[in-house]
Amino acid sequence: MATKVDKQALEAVNEVRAAGVEWASLPVAERARRLREAGRLILAESDALARVVTAETGKPLAESYSSEVLGVADLFAYWCKHGPVHLEPRKGLVPALDMPGKKARVERMPRGVVACISPWNYPVAIPMRTLVPALLGGNGVVLKPSEFTPRSGAWLVERLRASLGPIVALVEGDGKAGAALIKARPDMVVFTGSTATGTKVAVACAKRGIACEQELGGKDCAIVLDDADIDRAAAGVAWGILTNAGQNCAGIERVAVHGRVAERFQEALIDRLRKAATHVPGLVTDGQRAIVARHVAAAVEAGGVVLTGGVPDGDEPIPPTLLGSVPRDCKAWREESFGPVAVLVAAGSDEELVRLANDSEYGLGASIWSKDIRRAERLSRKLNTGMVWINNHSFTGALPDLPWVGVGASGSGITNSPEALLHMTRPRLVVVDTSNAIEPWWYPYGDKMLGLMRAAVERQRSGGLGATFEALKALRLRNKELRS
Repeated sequence: MATKVDKQALEAVNEVRAAGVEWASLPVAERARRLREAGRLILAESDALARVVTAETGKPLAESYSSEVLGVADLFAYWCKHGPVHLEPRKGLVPALDMPGKKARVERMPRGVVACISPWNYPVAIPMRTLVPALLGGNGVVLKPSEFTPRSGAWLVERLRASLGPIVALVEGDGKAGAALIKARPDMVVFTGSTATGTKVAVACAKRGIACEQELGGKDCAIVLDDADIDRAAAGVAWGILTNAGQNCAGIERVAVHGRVAERFQEALIDRLRKAATHVPGLVTDGQRAIVARHVAAAVEAGGVVLTGGVPDGDEPIPPTLLGSVPRDCKAWREESFGPVAVLVAAGSDEELVRLANDSEYGLGASIWSKDIRRAERLSRKLNTGMVWINNHSFTGALPDLPWVGVGASGSGITNSPEALLHMTRPRLVVVDTSNAIEPWWYPYGDKMLGLMRAAVERQRSGGLGATFEALKALRLRNKELRS
């Protein structure tokens, strides 16, 4: 029996699918024009948007602007200018000698209805990384925001519908609403969230033959080499640990430092973490705070040391926390904490530092801090991650042209970049044949058909003029046979 949320999800998908017929028929340039205007209207209310995000997440208003609103401005500007180029048909390569008179092109077609199931840590920036390119590609979108940040998602959808009509719709609620949205059979699901939930989403989509893109959790490691600029590295790593109160899938949760500079770097990092404490808000949900607290407590119980911070009694926000001497089987090392907490370890060689960084089922991002760029790039090729930053960390999530992608338990989905747009559309092949020949591979088969195939293989193998001549001779004999 269909529940209320099942009906809501089905109605949203059906509404968007119906509106999608007209939207997909528009020229790409017209879709870009309408999206550009929608972006202008949203950004005209940028202060209101930032305040909604701050009210729901507790971020400082300046961070709501820098990590959410500014990214929206960049998304509309990038996709409306550069996106149409990536949607242009491309010429398909058809060998003129073997298949004369034929032309092919590959078009980019909308998938249809894209369901965007989005998390609470970046309630505007993350869904908009799907919404804008998906709409430009001719799709309709149904957004299911997190139940912890519903106002941000509703704000976006209300403004987009005012500009674009029912090509965008909203489904609200918890995980049951997300499950209902998948049951309503959209054509694609873009999910951002935990690996555990992402696994359930992938299974549900697979059962229904729905394309699924997933950007999941992370356990990013920062590698600090012995030639790093210690002060700058400490400042950058501290930001990577604390940005958005650590509620960032590419936040730094592990720090591997070369033994020669471990003591100096540790002191510099602790100083940076303590000074940043007043800028770090509390976690969005009580459940997430409990997870972080358990990870810290388990690490201490296993012999780990709290170098700074720790979990306070009561409901006070968790301060910037750095742990040392944590065993590798602890959750603080192995599982995503998603809070302002990191584990620091020291190692004596570049190879050991890389092994520590790769000691994770996750593979979203990693950073290497070194003055020797060649050395850092050499090590970067050994890291099992989707992204590597040298002398910085994670900031590229706000750059629309650069892919945000992971491997392993971090998922293989892509947001941002032309690669993401290609996933949100599907290729369609169109072939036009202007020849009047009876094709040499048509029936009936015989000795001349076999001779033609052998001649074609020999031409590819040797590439010589003699082989090409023999292939043409075989083709003429085969054509003569078919015409007789």
